[in-house]
Amino acid sequence: MTRPDPRTTLRDAGARPASTPGPRSRETWRTALRAAAIVLVASLVVGGLTSPAQGFLPDPVRPFANSAGGWSMLAFLLVWASGARPPLGALLGAVSFVAMVEAYGVVSLWRGYFLADPLSSMWIPVGLVAGPVIGLAAALVRRAGRGWVVVGVAVLSLVLAAEGAYGLLLLPGTTGAAYWLLEIVLAAAFLAAAVLRGRRIDGATH
Repeated sequence: MTRPDPRTTLRDAGARPASTPGPRSRETWRTALRAAAIVLVASLVVGGLTSPAQGFLPDPVRPFANSAGGWSMLAFLLVWASGARPPLGALLGAVSFVAMVEAYGVVSLWRGYFLADPLSSMWIPVGLVAGPVIGLAAALVRRAGRGWVVVGVAVLSLVLAAEGAYGLLLLPGTTGAAYWLLEIVLAAAFLAAAVLRGRRIDGATH
């Protein structure tokens, strides 16, 4: 058994090119940055618009501009539209909620209404807890298999149904019942659509 020549080994090692990120790695980073930019910018715009929206939306749907279910739908839609993968989607869900809350506060202040100091609203911790769940659910719907699509939609449907029931029981005297009923209907419709879509995919593959 012969020993390797140290000079040859060192020469070969020095001849190897340093490892560089491949095209797929670079594309992954570009995709992630693009998704983050989409969610951040759109969340700031949407959050800012919800402040004046409280004044011009029709009475039956006015609670949409200031409801957890409404903002959850918006965050879900933005993360889904960004195409983020599940780990990043969870992070972007939190980013979306925080950005919407802060933009809402800034625009409200411009309009003469003080919400809270920066990053001190009661909705910030709520967004940091609920945002990753909503973001992960949206990313699963966009990126995962059929079973996970139903799970992801079920998360959003649960939020809508729970808030709708809460609004119907405790808030109909101040906000009316129309929006809360709409949330419950949307929750059922979203989940039914996800299940039916899954069945059609199963039927097409068999």
